[in-house]
Parts: sequence; C-alpha cells; structure tokens
Amino acid sequence: MTYEEIVMGLRSLQERDFDLNNTDAFGNERLYELTQGLLNLHSPERSIPELFAVMERMPDADLGSPGPLVHTLEKLTGYETELVESVRRRPALLSVWMVNRILNSNPQEHIREQYLTLLRDVEQRRDVSKTVRKDAADFVEFQARKGQEGKAMR
Repeated sequence: MTYEEIVMGLRSLQERDFDLNNTDAFGNERLYELTQGLLNLHSPERSIPELFAVMERMPDADLGSPGPLVHTLEKLTGYETELVESVRRRPALLSVWMVNRILNSNPQEHIREQYLTLLRDVEQRRDVSKTVRKDAADFVEFQARKGQEGKAMR
C-alpha cells in the first residue's frame, strides 16, 4: 500500500464502520490493516495528523482500547504536540484517553499540569459530547486521587 492509499483509506472510514450492532462493520480490522501499512512505510510520522483526524471525525466511536490508532501513534516520534492540538480542536474519547495514558507515565510536574489543564478544559466545553466530557472529568478525578495517594506514600 502506498501512503496515498492509506490516507484515502483512513479518510473513508465512517462511524457505521465501528458500530458493533452492524454485522458488516469491519472498521477495526481496516484500521489495523491501514496502520500496519503506515508503519511499513518510510517516515510514518507524516501520518500523525491523519490519524488524529480519524478520531476527530468520530469522537464518540469505539475505535479500540487502545486499538490500532493509539498503538501506532505511540510508536511514532512527536505525536504529543498533535495530540494536544487535536484535543483542543475536537476532543474525542480516544484522544482524552491518550492524555490520561501520558499522565499515567508520571511526566514532569509542569507537563503533568499542562495535560491536566487540557482535560479540565474538555470537561467544561459545551460543544463536546457528554460522553467525552465525562471521560475527561473521570480522568481528572482519577489523576487527583492518584496524586493524593502518591503524596501520602512520601
């Protein structure tokens, strides 16, 4: 597969492709095929915006947990900047989940605070689905509890 074919494949995916009630839905299988193809190409990092575009187009869809998008992005250098921009543009279940994964890796305090602020912002946005806002709120709460437990152990 060429880069252009992979990008066209990513752009053609629709929410119904991930509908578990649709017996003809093979979105996850297609995502695995496309992301594997990307990783076999030279400079797969150029696809980072396209991968986030899939999440943004289908913010409430079950695209895996973590699934092929996250596995692929986490293998690519420099995805974090685009993650932040994507969450600012159009938060999605998977992108806020990725922010929480970064927080779970215990980043430096100033970076941790930036990601927590990003999640708090999502939690307050009325142009974002309730499901995504709730996930963001749950992650903020989880990280606060985790932070308190860490302080108690010191």
